[in-house]
Amino acid sequence: MEILAVWHDTMPDNSLNNDRIVLAFHNGEFDAFDRGQPLPPFLRNWIPSDFLPADAFIENFFQNYPDAELGLIWNPKPNGLGHIIGTPPWKALVTLDPEKHRFLSYVFRLYPANDAFVANEDPFEIELFDSEGKFKGPLYIDVFGNQTVDAGLCRNDEAVLTRLDVGLWDEQTCDPENGVVMPHPGLNGSWRNPDGSPQRVLGGTGHFHHDNPALNPHYDAQRADFSRPGYKIGRLLITRRWSSGYTSGSYYSPERAGEGFNIELVEPEPGQPHTRILVYWYTFKPDGSGEQVWLAGMGEMDADGGIASDVEMYVTTGGEFASTGNPDLVDRQRWGTIRIGFGDCGHGRVFYQPDDPDWPSGDYFINRLSPQIEGLGWPCALPDEARLILPED
Repeated sequence: MEILAVWHDTMPDNSLNNDRIVLAFHNGEFDAFDRGQPLPPFLRNWIPSDFLPADAFIENFFQNYPDAELGLIWNPKPNGLGHIIGTPPWKALVTLDPEKHRFLSYVFRLYPANDAFVANEDPFEIELFDSEGKFKGPLYIDVFGNQTVDAGLCRNDEAVLTRLDVGLWDEQTCDPENGVVMPHPGLNGSWRNPDGSPQRVLGGTGHFHHDNPALNPHYDAQRADFSRPGYKIGRLLITRRWSSGYTSGSYYSPERAGEGFNIELVEPEPGQPHTRILVYWYTFKPDGSGEQVWLAGMGEMDADGGIASDVEMYVTTGGEFASTGNPDLVDRQRWGTIRIGFGDCGHGRVFYQPDDPDWPSGDYFINRLSPQIEGLGWPCALPDEARLILPED
């Protein structure tokens, strides 16, 4: 089953960084940490380097967890000029086996800080599939600052830090700590740790871009304080690649008002990976008579890399209004095919190819007409819409 994971960074501007979110899909074997205990050797090796280099990290992950699956989300923030380097997806598409990947764990670094990270402690906390293999989503997981923990690898002296003094972790100094994971005390001068010193992160500005100081990030004393009550780091969205809640609905083209589509996404066939799509097209004969034609068909979202579907469309004749004899009276004839695909939650495109040469072929763009189902439109939400605005903000 194809699962889409989307990360919405909800920290305000001039706050901290978490460039990479690691997603481990497993059956309980991936245990990120236990409070009061040392980090598992796998994460002890990789948290200090922020899971880099990526190729080596991925290889080592599967060496340690051969039955698990891995997703990596790249989550950069704009630099001092407001630019984002590279092409960030903020999402990961992963194919899962419900029998092997029933649970989800996430882990990411938070910096500048000596060894702060965030993860869910209980490997069974986030259940993606029930015991019968049925997907329990769509899910959204809000991640808060009070979940931040100290890896126990480095003393929190804020001496030489990545993204404050240096650009790479391997240049960051580290005075060994007690070696066990504990709740993070908060950055020096923070709401949770007001007397901590020296206070270098909160209110500080990086100085590692010597050639262009404008690229150096600033960390606002309030906005970068993850220990503040209600501080929200981000929201993780877990859904099928194509979910009924945000794609199903009515679509039309404003230039062709008077005809349109009803589209419904349906559970995959048992044992099949692809979501099915049910399409109704309400249109007219091409002869200018104005006679209505209703077409219907079903396909799988398996074309163009999974963003489209080739659907055989059928037209029915011979039925009677409210008749119990319709199953015997209706004549179902193939009309032709359409390819229907979606670029995002509110727009799509239809290519149509009738079998009858008297009908023209063509294509046009369609826009969503009906709103998303209440409570299930969040996979389409913008990152700012996931932010928690506290009273003091």
